[in-house]
Amino acid sequence: MSTFYAPELQLGALHYQLSEEESKHCIKVLRLQQGAEIELINGKGLQAIASLQDAHPKRSMLQIEQFVEHAPTASLHVAMAPTKNLDRLEWFVEKATELGITHLSFLLCDHSERRQLNIERLEKIAIAAIKQSKRFYLPQISQMQRFDEYIARASKGYFGHCAPGPKMSMKSLQKGLPFLIGPEGDFSSREIELALACGFQAIDMSPFRLRTETAALLATTALMD
Repeated sequence: MSTFYAPELQLGALHYQLSEEESKHCIKVLRLQQGAEIELINGKGLQAIASLQDAHPKRSMLQIEQFVEHAPTASLHVAMAPTKNLDRLEWFVEKATELGITHLSFLLCDHSERRQLNIERLEKIAIAAIKQSKRFYLPQISQMQRFDEYIARASKGYFGHCAPGPKMSMKSLQKGLPFLIGPEGDFSSREIELALACGFQAIDMSPFRLRTETAALLATTALMD
């Protein structure tokens, strides 16, 4: 059964019209015909089973047959400095979404090489990932913000860095708290001191030097365990 993203889907609706983009994929790419059974997800925990009523390539109309509500998963929040190479960042967004990340924030740090992001493109990657992985919640992806501004609003959490100093084990993580990952050049000494002063705890992530996207995925999986 093919899955389509339906952000405006509401419980109790009798019909739903796919967006032009999803209609084109439904009719032109998958070549579904009238009567075909389709799965809809709205990215907010609502799933519906529907049948294709009008196979229009720009505005396909569906008849809703059944709803299923899914409870939200536990908070899983990673805040990272975007990689210079966009392909690596997009890979991380896809994989973290498949694993069930709920919040993804982007940090502008002292050593950041990338200072602008196309959030809309990252959201499209996340949408494709929830459709492929059969997840029912779309992660919240925030605009990039300065490290100082983010840390001032967060009460506590974790972060990884390469500088020497006391660090906690990855096994000590408390679920529900954000995990911060720095840029390729690591967090600056100023940022490390600020994070510690704001209640964030340094984590010993690995004896090896990890790429930013690798460290971010490791943080994602650690928060899941």
